[in-house]
Amino acid sequence: MNSQDVIGLVLVYAIIAVSLAIVMVMERRGTDKNVRKIVHIGVGFFVFVWWMFSENWIMFVFFALPFAIVLFAAMLKDNVVSNSTLGDIANNQGHKTGLFLYVVSIGVLIVFFWGHWTAATIGIVAMTWGDGFGSVIGKRFGRHRILNGKSLEGSLAVFAATAVMTAVIVLFYGWLTASGFYPTGDSIAIVPVWAVSVIAGFLAMVLEALCPGQYDNLVIPLVVACAMVLLGL
Repeated sequence: MNSQDVIGLVLVYAIIAVSLAIVMVMERRGTDKNVRKIVHIGVGFFVFVWWMFSENWIMFVFFALPFAIVLFAAMLKDNVVSNSTLGDIANNQGHKTGLFLYVVSIGVLIVFFWGHWTAATIGIVAMTWGDGFGSVIGKRFGRHRILNGKSLEGSLAVFAATAVMTAVIVLFYGWLTASGFYPTGDSIAIVPVWAVSVIAGFLAMVLEALCPGQYDNLVIPLVVACAMVLLGL
């Protein structure tokens, strides 16, 4: 492990800490907002720093695995974690296994998509920003129901958030590659950036509408990431 790995870990844990701190402040103020999605979206900012890790096992062992253990403990009864704010978020503000599968999907992408980091990152943003903003917009503005109780407005938000963030990620990784920070060269697709964004957004939208809520945190990132690999990322 080198100094860049240490910096990456510090930044990842800082992102998690800030996300949880925002939730705690919101709850103390009695907000009725969907604080679970604050964690969902906020933790997703780690995609801007996880490229810093020199080996995938470093991020798996020091980030994904501990995070998974903590969230698994949060689903159990009567322990320090389950009785905390995180336990309340995991058990009482959505599907009980949702956050646990959230980090499981991250772990799978870390292990199996190391040579396709841009594709893995797009899979993550489809789950974090795409699904997250879809839920927020759907609950706030959803009026037209389509599949599985989902709203047209929420589904369009999934598409828009995923498409926009996909373009941001492709351009960001392209800049990293051109600047010599990210030399693996998996940031150039066989189709234009706009096409990558539309495909990722469409897939995320369809999967979020069709997939049962407790499993979308696993299905969306893995399917979208596989599709991005087929596009050359």
